[in-house]
Amino acid sequence: MFAFEKKNGNTYNFATYDELSYILRNNGIDIPMTRDTSALHRTPTVRTAGRDFVLSNSISVHPMEGFDGREDGSPSDLTERRYLRFASSGAALIWSEAIAVCPEGRTSDHQLMITDENVGLYAALVKKIKSVTSAPIIAQLTHSGRFSKNSSYTTPIFMTRNPVFESVRPNDKNIPTISDDYLDTLAEKYESAAKLAIAAGFDGVDLKICHHYLLGESLSAYERQGKYGGSYENRTRLINDIYTAVRAVLPYDKILASRFGLSDMIPYPHGFGMSTDGAYEPDFTETVRLLNELHEKYGLALVDITMGSPYYNPHINRPYNKGGYTADEHPLKGVERLLCSAEKVKKQVGGITFVGTGYSYLREFSPYVAAAALERGCADLAGFGRMAFAYEKFASDMLADSFDAKKTCITCSKCTELMRHGSCTGCPVRDQEVYLPIYRKVVMGKQV
Repeated sequence: MFAFEKKNGNTYNFATYDELSYILRNNGIDIPMTRDTSALHRTPTVRTAGRDFVLSNSISVHPMEGFDGREDGSPSDLTERRYLRFASSGAALIWSEAIAVCPEGRTSDHQLMITDENVGLYAALVKKIKSVTSAPIIAQLTHSGRFSKNSSYTTPIFMTRNPVFESVRPNDKNIPTISDDYLDTLAEKYESAAKLAIAAGFDGVDLKICHHYLLGESLSAYERQGKYGGSYENRTRLINDIYTAVRAVLPYDKILASRFGLSDMIPYPHGFGMSTDGAYEPDFTETVRLLNELHEKYGLALVDITMGSPYYNPHINRPYNKGGYTADEHPLKGVERLLCSAEKVKKQVGGITFVGTGYSYLREFSPYVAAAALERGCADLAGFGRMAFAYEKFASDMLADSFDAKKTCITCSKCTELMRHGSCTGCPVRDQEVYLPIYRKVVMGKQV
């Protein structure tokens, strides 16, 4: 059951396709819907210089943090369980969660990290995934920057001062920004991690540029001094250096990808992709420019879009029914922003296959919106994150027109609560056998 509150205080509840369609029309919300879900059966192509990857359908699994790796960064049994569930979901593309490229870039002792010592364990996991699905598997490589902190490296790494984040994380004010000398070392670390990911059997690598992690934050370093701050050329220097290094070692029959934040939805000059006149409005001028440049210079072929930051304004990138705060907009407006922003950018960028987002909030209605969004050109694939945690066969059931409302994600944010409590994360509501006891112990403080 959803609710939409009008300005006059009236509340509309809807539980059917027609009721949702009525609410969207009568409140001027630009979210397309169709009962014809055939667009989900489309077989989009990801084009690389050495190979075309023809996908089996138009549904993807988003990168979703599990925080269940071993302390050496290798995947655990619980990690394997999650990815085998994703593999059996019926989705045509599987995108790994963030895999750190160096120890100081990990957000916790249980974030994944690929190394010379554990690459064999990643190879074993990829082999098991490929025994279940023909879907390409993307390895997301990251440095968590502002949000990197673990028992070995207790000080996060900042590209720039950011009073917006410092207002909610006051201890950040005492941490200096990182030196150019350190940033100069990162291209080699990404290069090494990319070589290991390919050796492990991944079909491509994602150089993550979003959510104010290090590469995402580099784009908003308007006030940083030196060669990595200020001008567009300086703010994209680190990204270009890393893409250059990875491109040199990435075979041309592998996919170069990015989870890319179209806009931080944080006012300029502390957020990327925002109007510079002070208005709280996205401006995709640099977004479009950078994506086109990355495609033309390095062969960027696949982009999974996002917006905002889960650490500051999570209602932007994952609209929810229940979360850490009540947003000043209805979640349907957030879904609209994600769909329409992706559409605007996609129309101005050539040669890249786009994965859209925002569908999980719509629960059992998500197949109808996803299909309509693909038909309209908002994206080439519909990506699902929280839904993949909750509903093991979500893609297969969407494709078979048998999607079950009793299995769908309810956007209650319990998976996020687990993460915020420093725990491994999953769905305590739909995947109760594993995650409900963890939730009761970690979040509720109950003995189990």
